[in-house]
Formats: sequence, C-alpha cells, structure tokens
Amino acid sequence: MVTPETTMTRPQFQKFAFGLLIYTLLVILWGAWVRISHSGDGCGDTWPLCNGQLIPEAEQGKTWVEYTHRLMSGIYGFVVIYFWWVGKKLYPSGHLAKRAVIATLVFMVTEALLGAKLVLFGLVTDNDTPYRAFVMALHQLNSFMLTGAVALAFAAANFDRTVAQPARQQKYYLYFPWILVVLGITGAWASLSNSLFPTNDLLQAWADDFSSNSHFLVRLRVVHPVLAILGAGGLALYFWIKGQTADHLLMQRRSLQMSLTLIAGVIFGIATLLLHAPLWMKVVHLAFAHTMWVFLLQWVFFARTFKEELKS
Repeated sequence: MVTPETTMTRPQFQKFAFGLLIYTLLVILWGAWVRISHSGDGCGDTWPLCNGQLIPEAEQGKTWVEYTHRLMSGIYGFVVIYFWWVGKKLYPSGHLAKRAVIATLVFMVTEALLGAKLVLFGLVTDNDTPYRAFVMALHQLNSFMLTGAVALAFAAANFDRTVAQPARQQKYYLYFPWILVVLGITGAWASLSNSLFPTNDLLQAWADDFSSNSHFLVRLRVVHPVLAILGAGGLALYFWIKGQTADHLLMQRRSLQMSLTLIAGVIFGIATLLLHAPLWMKVVHLAFAHTMWVFLLQWVFFARTFKEELKS
C-alpha cells in the first residue's frame, strides 16, 4: 500500500523500522560506553554543543567518545522525525504501527532530555548520589520504551489484522515485560556500582554487598543477579514449555527463541559477574537485555494477534 503523500510501501517501511531498531540499539550501546568509560563530562557542562562548540577542538579521548554519541543522537532525532511522518501517512488511526511511531517520537524526545539532564546536572563520571541512581533508572526505563516502540512498529508494519484483546484469564502474560523492566533498572544500578566501586575479589565483593558500612550502590548491586536468576530463569522455563505446547507454529518458534535468548542472557550475566564485569562484557550484557526486551514485546504482540490461548 502506497498513500498519495508518500512513495514508501508498508514492506519498505518495515525494513526501515528494522534498520531504525538496529541504529537505536547502537546509539544506546554507545551511550552506555560513554558512562562505562567515564566520558560523560567529555564535552563539559554544555549541551547540545560540545564544550560550547559545534565541532570540538580537543585532545582528550573522552571528548570524542561523548561527542560521537551526541552526533549519533542528533542524526537519530532527524531519522525518527521522518519515521514518524511516514508512519503517520501510511497507517490509519488506531493501527498499532501508527501508535508505535508516535510513541517512538515521544520517547526519543524524553531520551534526549534525560541525557541532557545527566550532563547539565553533573550526574556523570564519579557522581554517586541517589539522584544519579534515580535519573539513571528513568533513563533505562525510557530506553526500553524507545526500543520497544520501534520493535512494535516493525512487528505491526505489514500487518492488517486488529490486535486481539485478551480474555480476562489471559491477561497475566501482559505483565511479563515488566519483569524485564525491573531487571533492566536494577541492572543499570549494578553496572553503575561496578563502574564506581570496581573489585577484583569476588568474595570481598559479596561481603561488601551485605555490609552496613558499604555505599548504598554497593548494597544495591546484589539485587540484580538474584532477580535475574529468579525472573529471567522463570520466564525461560515458561517459554520453553510454551514452545512445546503452543498450537500456532509461529508461537512455538517465538517461544523457543524467547527461552533460548533468556537462558543465554542469564549465563552471560553470570559470566560477567564471575569475571568482575570487564567493560566489553557490560556493553554486550546491555545488548542482551535489549534483545530480550524486543523479543518479548514481539512475542506478546503475536500472542494477542493470533488469539493464542495461553494457559498458566
């Protein structure tokens, strides 16, 4: 379908959405590298300019790390605006793809504002205040909403059927994404804690986690691996069973995909913990988190679309 206002077809828009999803993940992962490498103050306390300049003159590597992220984010903003404009023209009111492109635009704006807040309020590098932890939780939540909106636009782009409303007894699975949201937020705190308070002794780190004299971020970091094993592990078991029992072939494949991705994410997370969270593993771990999030939202979309009878 091509509307009079745009020459892009729905299959082409779906490819566009997939490309935007990949770029969204790259921007988020590079933003994580800015934090992990302590480059958040590389452009000083000015935003969106870098040290008050459009193109900075600097010899410090962290300046170019931060500047690259701002440049990627600026390009991303223009692409999202075009994405929203095309989606608005292609789809009728009420279509999930149209709602998703609107959500993408909104969360892109809030993501930029949260990033600016981190810089302008000095919530970068060695800042270990509760306020930074709170804003980072919001940042993680918003980044999930952003990738989720693009992922749903991709899933619904070439789909004409109305998404089915689940029966009352089936609504429980709509809460599954919130399990990953909680894991994402606690994971952001754990990553921040490991960056600010690194350790090379696993036993000492565990002792510090439960010491009343430790910084609050150190005491918080143990929450993430515990919840990840319980939450993600439980979901992996559920989806594995669902992959064997679902009536629809697509739901079988999606369920097995979801289960294997969760299992891989938990294993990689444990390895990251045992190896004292090297920088590259933190970035890959975050990539796993967003991949699991995208797959789960798409699973929920297809489960509702095909009116799959989900049994607890």
